[in-house]
Amino acid sequence: MKRFFLLPLLLSACDVPRLEAPAPRYPTKLFGAPFSLRPGQRLDASELVERLGRLQYMATGLPSSPGTYRKDLNSVEIYLRGFSRPIYGAGPARATAVFEEGILLALKDTSGADLPDARLEPELIYEFTGPERVRREPSRFERLPRHLLDAVVAVEDRRFYHHWGVDLRGTLRAAWHDLRARRVLEGGSTITQQLARGLYLSPKRTFWRKLRETGLAFGLEARYSKDDILRLYLDQVYFGQDGPVSVCGVQAAARFFFDKQPEQLSLGESALLVALLASPYQFNPFRDPDRALARRRVVLALMREQGFITPSQEQAARLEPVRVSRAAHQPARPADFFVASVQEELERRYPGQALVTYGMSIYTTLDPWLQERAQRAVSRAKFEAALVALDPATGAVRALVGGKDYAAHPFNRATAARRQPGSAFKPFVYGAALRAAGPQGRRWTPATFVPDKPERYPADGRSWTPRNYDGLYRGMTTVRQALALSLNAPTVHIASELGTRRVIDYARALGIKSDLRSDLGVALGSSELSLFELTAAYTPFADEGLKAEPYSIEGVVGADGDVLEYRVPRSPAAVISPEEAWLVTELLRGVVRGGTARTLSRWGLENVAAGKTGTTNDGKDAWFVGYVPGLVCGVWTGQDIPTRSSMTGASHALPIWADFISAAAPSAREWQDPWPKPAGVVEATLDPVSGLVAVAGCPTRVTEYFLPNTAPTKSCPLHFSGVVGWLKRMLKR
Repeated sequence: MKRFFLLPLLLSACDVPRLEAPAPRYPTKLFGAPFSLRPGQRLDASELVERLGRLQYMATGLPSSPGTYRKDLNSVEIYLRGFSRPIYGAGPARATAVFEEGILLALKDTSGADLPDARLEPELIYEFTGPERVRREPSRFERLPRHLLDAVVAVEDRRFYHHWGVDLRGTLRAAWHDLRARRVLEGGSTITQQLARGLYLSPKRTFWRKLRETGLAFGLEARYSKDDILRLYLDQVYFGQDGPVSVCGVQAAARFFFDKQPEQLSLGESALLVALLASPYQFNPFRDPDRALARRRVVLALMREQGFITPSQEQAARLEPVRVSRAAHQPARPADFFVASVQEELERRYPGQALVTYGMSIYTTLDPWLQERAQRAVSRAKFEAALVALDPATGAVRALVGGKDYAAHPFNRATAARRQPGSAFKPFVYGAALRAAGPQGRRWTPATFVPDKPERYPADGRSWTPRNYDGLYRGMTTVRQALALSLNAPTVHIASELGTRRVIDYARALGIKSDLRSDLGVALGSSELSLFELTAAYTPFADEGLKAEPYSIEGVVGADGDVLEYRVPRSPAAVISPEEAWLVTELLRGVVRGGTARTLSRWGLENVAAGKTGTTNDGKDAWFVGYVPGLVCGVWTGQDIPTRSSMTGASHALPIWADFISAAAPSAREWQDPWPKPAGVVEATLDPVSGLVAVAGCPTRVTEYFLPNTAPTKSCPLHFSGVVGWLKRMLKR
């Protein structure tokens, strides 16, 4: 059966090596984003020196070679190493950064001429494999349990024992899918083809690579037995990560996940290992036991359908609990949650072995310096916590922390957990109100008066009365005060007049994709969202109404230097006007200056930050989402199993946010005008009692801001101007 008239030709064309030992592996490296230096940016010399130290630049008396620098009193002279990455790069160059009061005042070249910018090279943040970073132990085929081998065949290649390396049916099916999609997709590969691809080929998806893969598969089948091919496949296949160590091969995987030898594995444990092959990150039982169990059920069902096990064996294995061992776990590192998120994304684009075989370079958006400070802030939380930091102008993920300890609990609470955001959702209600007309065409403005009193609303055949968190009602209050103090009664009143459809449409426009309730509870954040999603939806407020889709991967380069993919810069979409974005920001600054987030003054951030607290019923979840120029950050804190507590956004989430922002932007307190007012915003002086234009006799005045054609034009009728006003005030005395 192994003799075929084309095999000698295929063998000579593909030059199949002998496979007594696993082929060499090349590390896949993850890099952070290059750090840009630009005149005028908020940056002090100490931060720059710290960043240089992370890149192992050496302090010297005279920077005479790449990788050296010298710090003087108000300047840092650097000999930049240069770097290359998709789309752009930079060669070695010398630059002097001049500082003044927390600002990078100028960049100079060796001649003293001004430079527009300079970039530090990307920092290496992770290697999926490399020298002494692969945990692999050769297995003895005769000791591998039959049900493990059957599970692999059932899931990966049901006709493994009946083809010569290529399954024509699977190949035709994959080719049809390729033609329909008009691009090369993974699919239809046999175990032999997967082995050939993992050992000898690059991840670049081309028809020529597929042809070489086919020839290599025929060559392997001609030279080795089915048992040899299956053993080699199981010895080299990738099962996941233990910190910086790649777990490859069934022997190492059995020890890592179950602390057993492969021959000791039960049917359920074998099925769970095979379940990992589809996505070592997605079905990791440490990270998501429920998803791992669901995939195990699929494996067992396939084994039963193909006659490898009986229905009773399937049922017994389905009932086996997942007992995984944590003894071998490596210590967590600051970027582990981000790396795991990138790994999940890469597994959707490349075959599972690519991360430990092909020597790719992955260029990401992460700022490792910010990431370290984010992890540090989260680690000090009293409960579980998560943090997301985004560049609002580009959508680049600058820091992401999914929990306090990745090694102990690798579940990513920043992206995967979905909780009610409570009052952190309210900016979408007030933003929708500012841009829409109310009853009889009335426009809501920051100065509009809203009733703050108990009101009944129909809800599921009954009535519902929203209550303020503090139990107090103020009779009438302005839109500005209602948001600053996070009052529930006025918020629901606005939503009832506005209509929930407008609130939902506004939230959708800013990026909320999750299901939203269509009742008035949506105004108080009753719909479950992820922290990542909510934080991203705040970015248009921070960037003049522009919405950039969040992303983590800039580009991927193969070991041979070929660019496998890169992200083409996209222009952000205008979802609200610059005036609307500024006005919402102004209201959220009111939350910080005198509302529920006023404790930010302890960190000196009251004049530069905008944001909103959020607390759910019974204190189960606490949120704070806010921003300073150039950085939007969201924080959630709570417990994995929602439990009643005394947490609030102001007392638990806000301090984490403030610790991070204070460390991430140490010169933020020095901003004089962080949010310049657009020309279209109208400024007016009002009487706070009437809400109308103040006259000379008004005893107190406030400055308020309005969108075009919404400012009040009538004068205050409660007070008199000139002599009459003076006489009236005298009589009152």
